[in-house]
Amino acid sequence: MSVSAAGYDTFEQMHYICFHYEFEHRGFDVDESCGLAGCPSAAYGSGKQAVIATARSLAIAAAADEPWTNPTLHEYLEALAGWLEDSDGYYLNVVGRRTPPQNGWEVFNDALQAAATYE
Repeated sequence: MSVSAAGYDTFEQMHYICFHYEFEHRGFDVDESCGLAGCPSAAYGSGKQAVIATARSLAIAAAADEPWTNPTLHEYLEALAGWLEDSDGYYLNVVGRRTPPQNGWEVFNDALQAAATYE
């Protein structure tokens, strides 16, 4: 790509992520990495795969009648909602982070796992 003097301000003041998706990520799904170093979608794609793996693992455990604190669907969903509501405390006190991860896939993956035992 070549930049002219007329376009210098546009590119120089553009946020990196906006620039990346506008000019470098073309032809790729925004949820998947384009393979370039620093691609913001790289974490999202792997997070999506982690959620899929967690959901499948939980389904297998449920089918095998493994003991859960919240064994029924309504108890599990209530625990899921409760954990999400209290997740800031989890990230602050257990993980040692001041804020939840920016990657929503990571938060959802944590929530899926926690809802099986959250009270």
